[in-house]
Amino acid sequence: MYLFTAWFRNPRLAADDQDYEWPACFVVEAESAAAAQAWGDVLAKSYALRRGEVFLSSEAGVADGSADSLPRVPHGVEVSDEHIGW
Repeated sequence: MYLFTAWFRNPRLAADDQDYEWPACFVVEAESAAAAQAWGDVLAKSYALRRGEVFLSSEAGVADGSADSLPRVPHGVEVSDEHIGW
């Protein structure tokens, strides 16, 4: 399991607004960090496109106990925005 973090920008907000750039985190159940990042990117870019947000960057690393309360997404499975909690 890998902790996936994506950064977004909301172009409808002023640059000094605390929500102008924001992160989203969830756990991707995948065989490798590269696979987790690739699938997380698919989901994050799809979200950004639908919501008019800008996808800035992402990373994936081994999930530890601090990620236990985060949403889990199996690799290759489309999940709802509500499931991820965007």
